[in-house]
Amino acid sequence: MGEQTDFMSNFLKKNRVPEESRRHFASVEWTNKYLSDPLYKPIPTFSRVLKESGEDHFFARTVSTPATIPHLVTLQLKNFETPPEVPKGTLKGKESQTAVTRVPEKPDCVMLLSLGRPGLDGHPRIIHGGMACAILDEMIGLCLMLHHQHICGPRDSLFTVNLNVTFRAPVPTPGDVLVKTWVVAREGRKWLAHGQIIDKDGVVLTEAEGLWVLAKRQEKL
Repeated sequence: MGEQTDFMSNFLKKNRVPEESRRHFASVEWTNKYLSDPLYKPIPTFSRVLKESGEDHFFARTVSTPATIPHLVTLQLKNFETPPEVPKGTLKGKESQTAVTRVPEKPDCVMLLSLGRPGLDGHPRIIHGGMACAILDEMIGLCLMLHHQHICGPRDSLFTVNLNVTFRAPVPTPGDVLVKTWVVAREGRKWLAHGQIIDKDGVVLTEAEGLWVLAKRQEKL
């Protein structure tokens, strides 16, 4: 039970941010601004490490190549606070995706991604829309995992219930992007969160709002 309870702490102790990826983002002026922000700390990305069970093979192997996503660094806000639980029946998402979602001044997590080509391309030199969805689903899920560990301790399985994605501009390849993720609210086993894929000029290329739920069989009594 101790291993299960401290799974994220154990993971962070046993793994390191890949030095090659750290050097890559440190060499790019605009990504280095995020990497060197004193309010954030780089942590190893959970899904970039293949587990013995085969878990995370997609992000740890399939899209961890020079032609897909060769570099990925996760930055967690040091002052990491989870929103208080809202009353039952009050958790609601946005009614419209017309306007770009307002981002907190310091979102919970910032992920730096280097996008290769042609492995992610749908149209020439443009990431496939499904891959943009996968990136947001995974990065928001990692943010939620950190929050759940932060307030609850043991690892429970989080599953995506829905993901409302808005494609605002093409995501070009090759190149570097950042993903900002943050929790909006939580209600019981349900979590509402947002994420955005953003370019070097601060343009929101793709954004998503999603609802995640903890597996009921693992709910703490």
